Amino acid sequence: MPIDNARLAPMQPGVSVEELKAALGTSWQEPGIQAEGRLHIEEFGTRITADGRLGEVHFRAPFELPPIHGVRMGMPAEELHRLYPVAERIYDEREKYGWTMLKMNLSDTLLLGVGIREGVVRIISLTDPTAVYPERPYKYADPNLTEAYDLAMTDPVDLARRPESGWCHGCPPGIDASRWPVSTTNGMPLRHAFTVKLPPPYRMLGDEYVAISLFVDEQWETPPASKNVGAGGARGADPRRFDIEFMDNDYVLFWLTEEEFAAPLGVPPIIEGTPVPGWLSKSPLDYFGEFNLPRTVAEQQAKNVFSPGGLAVRELLAATRKPGGWKNLPGREALHYGWPIEITLREGDPNVGKPAREFRHQNELSGYIAAYSEEGQELELERFQDWHAHLGGTMFPMQGYPDFSPYYIEISEIFGGFNFGSGVAQIDLKEMKLEWAC
Repeated sequence: MPIDNARLAPMQPGVSVEELKAALGTSWQEPGIQAEGRLHIEEFGTRITADGRLGEVHFRAPFELPPIHGVRMGMPAEELHRLYPVAERIYDEREKYGWTMLKMNLSDTLLLGVGIREGVVRIISLTDPTAVYPERPYKYADPNLTEAYDLAMTDPVDLARRPESGWCHGCPPGIDASRWPVSTTNGMPLRHAFTVKLPPPYRMLGDEYVAISLFVDEQWETPPASKNVGAGGARGADPRRFDIEFMDNDYVLFWLTEEEFAAPLGVPPIIEGTPVPGWLSKSPLDYFGEFNLPRTVAEQQAKNVFSPGGLAVRELLAATRKPGGWKNLPGREALHYGWPIEITLREGDPNVGKPAREFRHQNELSGYIAAYSEEGQELELERFQDWHAHLGGTMFPMQGYPDFSPYYIEISEIFGGFNFGSGVAQIDLKEMKLEWAC
């Protein structure tokens, strides 16, 4: 059913949302939670109040409608000024694009708005200034969150020496074969990416749950077909397991207690009839590739040493050196090792506790400052970009900002061996959502 303009034209503040649905037909779309009641379809827009009525409506040329309080679409500006000589001018960003915006107070509960461009009326709106609208979540700064943290990996260790703040790669603690998540697309065990013990402000399930373990589906190889898709890894039985799907890839996050974090390492299940995943059958070097692996301190130092012909010399030495280290271990043996995570308090970040949003006007109430905005550059916020991962504070998405709470962890590909197309990911620890972009 197409839009019925004849039924849409009389819309005004106070009309029920049911009448709007009837006028829009199949073009009706429930406003998303972030829209705060706003709905735009072609040349018509409205905002729906918290109690299900229209709080404002606006029409834009070439929408055809009868005059509204004497104002018609296409009316010359001079004629409008004769009709409303005391119209009040509104100054906003639309002026940069040639618009002149005016408003007229018709009553305590009704404002008439007009947009003029190229000398004629092209926008007409009606607004109830007393209307109350639904609010999007995380609109304001959270005064209870006052700390952000940077996370960095150090050289791999045998997990018999349990790193106190967590680790990347290796096996997870406290998750045995019966709880180990299994892919819904290929039937193979998911790979453990990292386990991190969270500082108290980021323990969103309560003080009892001190750490998170994240698993990821196959991202580096094309797995063969399996008849055992959906087998194992019971998800409904574990209330602290969260299954997340994004960009056709499965992720599973577990919240762990202190006892689970200190428990013996889990072992991935053996699933009959299912191929062995590459991360189990190959060395980390063969599975991830050289450029997708973290570097040890020694490797980083060697890379930074310059000498004439140094690159050629290093390549010759590497060719004659016996392969060793974590990256050359067989897959199952490599699981006994992890890259410890060091957590440090971030100093001077003005965005702690402030949810990041895409547009400047969305950040006005929270006070969030985008890193590459003019103010962000003046504050040199790019100095906070040197991390493997971080908890809270200034966000550095590759594209748009996700609609997340300020209780999030942002991770690079190196932090657990992800393939984000050279991008980064964010995980909302409060809403249990994950997004990445490149």
